Amino acid sequence: MLPSFQNSFALRFDHSTRQFESVRFQDLAWSATDAGTLYGAILVERFRTYGFKLLELNDYEARLSHGAQHFSIDASSITSELTTNANRLLDLNRDLVHQSGDVGIVVLASPGELDQDNSLGNRPTCMMHLSPLPFEKLNQWHKDGTDLWIGTFQAVPNACWPNQIKSRSRLPYFLSDTISSSKQADSLSVLTTSRGTISDTSVANVLLVDDKSEFVSPPKEDILTGCTLLAVERLLKKNNIQIQYRDIESKEFTSASEVILTGSTGGVWSARSINGTRIGLDNGQPKLRFLTDLWKTHVGIDFVEQAALMAGRARLA
Repeated sequence: MLPSFQNSFALRFDHSTRQFESVRFQDLAWSATDAGTLYGAILVERFRTYGFKLLELNDYEARLSHGAQHFSIDASSITSELTTNANRLLDLNRDLVHQSGDVGIVVLASPGELDQDNSLGNRPTCMMHLSPLPFEKLNQWHKDGTDLWIGTFQAVPNACWPNQIKSRSRLPYFLSDTISSSKQADSLSVLTTSRGTISDTSVANVLLVDDKSEFVSPPKEDILTGCTLLAVERLLKKNNIQIQYRDIESKEFTSASEVILTGSTGGVWSARSINGTRIGLDNGQPKLRFLTDLWKTHVGIDFVEQAALMAGRARLA
């Protein structure tokens, strides 16, 4: 975390006032007897600003509410004011936000302190803070694409916990990315399902372009359905284009003409190689260009140019 962000204001839910109170980032902490600490039962949402403004957060609110239900958290007072409090957080850190050229926002929630008999109370822990956007990495993604490796670790099956819960328990992603990074720096690992089909990555959903030039995604029950993916799906529908949700075998994935990644931090970008083999070199990636243009219009700024500008500024600093 950059020093400027370590000194930023954050928000922490106060049960006595039933609202978020401002605190310093360095004052955020989890109790040793919190369910999040003891069991890893922490929900997370990540989103970002574009041109210092937030997009609609309906999908993030819905996913947070869904996870809260599984965690037995009464999150109604949290999710109903998510947009209001996110904008409040931006206002509290106005100078930092503008100096940073857009920022990420992280929301964390757990069931809170356990009672003496290890039962859950009704005092969830929830906090919200800023995070810097990795513009150097984003510029690399948008300029050259991301290297992918099909990992040896599997996505957590729904029999363990529902895939649609976005939690901090992301050990399969971490371990798999550690292995892929040892093969190729800054690469991402693609998890597979128990059936051996393609799932997703630690930071993005995957869309391939099949031999019919159609967009294909793994089934929603096999992935964490990202909010960016949902937004892209709606944008495509407005253009009378559907995403086909079906199993993707490794062979089809590695031979695709284009593999496109969608995620809250990077928006839309491409994979340039899978398992060390270059992809998307012959056709100029027309589907990527199409989706990138749609996303630029949707967010209201040229996010590709922004990443290049901010990366260049950081190198000169």
